[in-house]
Amino acid sequence: MSNPYTLVFGQPPVENIERTAQAERIVSEFCQERPSNYINLITGIRGCGKTVFITEIAERLRRRKEWIVVNLNPKRDLLVSLAAKLESDAALRRIFKEAEINLQAFGIGIGIKGGYPVSDIEEALTRMLQSIKKHGKRVLITIDEASNTKEMRIFASSYQIFLRERLPVFLLMTGLFKNIDRLRNADGMTFLERAPRTRLSSLDLTVISVRYKETLGIGEDKAIHLAHMTKGYPFAYQVLGYLRWDAGKKAELSKLIPDYDQHLEEYVYEKIWMDLSDNDKKVVELLALNGEMKIKDIRDVLEMKSGSMSVYRDRLIRKGIVDASRYGYLSLVLPRFAEIVQRWVM
Repeated sequence: MSNPYTLVFGQPPVENIERTAQAERIVSEFCQERPSNYINLITGIRGCGKTVFITEIAERLRRRKEWIVVNLNPKRDLLVSLAAKLESDAALRRIFKEAEINLQAFGIGIGIKGGYPVSDIEEALTRMLQSIKKHGKRVLITIDEASNTKEMRIFASSYQIFLRERLPVFLLMTGLFKNIDRLRNADGMTFLERAPRTRLSSLDLTVISVRYKETLGIGEDKAIHLAHMTKGYPFAYQVLGYLRWDAGKKAELSKLIPDYDQHLEEYVYEKIWMDLSDNDKKVVELLALNGEMKIKDIRDVLEMKSGSMSVYRDRLIRKGIVDASRYGYLSLVLPRFAEIVQRWVM
């Protein structure tokens, strides 16, 4: 049997811990007769499983006959791509042909007798979605790693119009916190301010230990130890499982740490570090060197005012880098991040 864990981002691993409750909540909301939400923004730190999560939801809905699922590339012309993917569905093509929706102006499809080419892509999509609605179907659009680009802003503006016209089009977008936040704050994107957000947090350590025990064929104590080494971070779960599988049952856990650190650093942590502001880095450095600290002590060392410290505290929490569950204290969340940061700054 090949290694069931993967180091490839975006590829659903064989050994995957699903976020069943969160996924079911979104599916249930979208499938209501009169949905209260048509959008959900999925955020979280790099390596938290955003792509795998929306893929899971997309597959659940794809299995229902009334749903059409379309995955869009955020770097392309999203409106033209949406029209092309809808038209490429054989069943929908018949519906559009009956409605005489001619998309030749956009290089899509074949000529339709009696149907004049539609020259505006937004109007074309409106007519397509109206036809889909008449046939009792719904469309789910997924966009992975969305950011504040011209293409995304144009798409979001048109999508807002589709919603106002009560068309059955639903949207799932993933993105890093900073990218989703910039898009939500862009001109004309106020409707995204009200959109529900799902933040993907850590996996349950008990579930991780049980899966390690079953998959790797190791004892309970070793499985629990491995689980705690991941701190519930989804990418770490994959990396550590991958390394342990390749090393074999008799491998000493301590010998896995150098490769474990290397994979975390090269695949994720370097990018996380580069995205931090100078003051963000100063806070993280202190936590890496000292472990959990009182917020007051951090503020004193860095000579920060309370208001400024609150900005960095909240931002690092939203980015999934620090934990503030203990009142008045901060600590690092990611596994081996402190040790790796120490090597960078020493």
